Amino acid sequence: MIRINLLPAFEEFGAIPPQIYGAIALVLVGVLALGGWYWTLNDDIADAQDRLAALEARNLQLAAVQAQLQEFEQQKQNTQQRIEAIEQLQRNQQGPVELMNVMIASMPSEPGLWLTSLSQQGNIITIEGKAFDVPFIADFIATLNDSPPFRFVELQYWEQESAETIRFRLNCETAEEIEDELP
Repeated sequence: MIRINLLPAFEEFGAIPPQIYGAIALVLVGVLALGGWYWTLNDDIADAQDRLAALEARNLQLAAVQAQLQEFEQQKQNTQQRIEAIEQLQRNQQGPVELMNVMIASMPSEPGLWLTSLSQQGNIITIEGKAFDVPFIADFIATLNDSPPFRFVELQYWEQESAETIRFRLNCETAEEIEDELP
């Protein structure tokens, strides 16, 4: 069988043709380029992971701050509701307090009359009390009639309770319904 060698003859045994040097150099440059690219990508990945870890830590800090903020907002809202409730109570107390001040001012200056009960239904106020004498009751009725919040004061009944005291009941109509009813 005939063999034909189509490869050029080498001058020395084991000598490498110059084209192979170029190919090897090209492969080495490619490997170095790929290695450098891999290295930069690894650095970029490490940097991104570091940034991600830092952002996650910051996110946890912000979540804690946000939880505190929500807690403070809830406390603020609760406090605001309490303040509004207190202000409403203060506004509602004005009517009964003024009414009680008028009643106190209407009491006789001499100790001879005292009140035992006071109730309210709408704009009708029922007053029960005791006195030592009928003129004390009459003076009290006259003073209440002259006081601005009361329009009509009527003696419902009076009776001799003992030799020294008289029990009585008055019905009073006020000009307007008191905002917060009396106890």
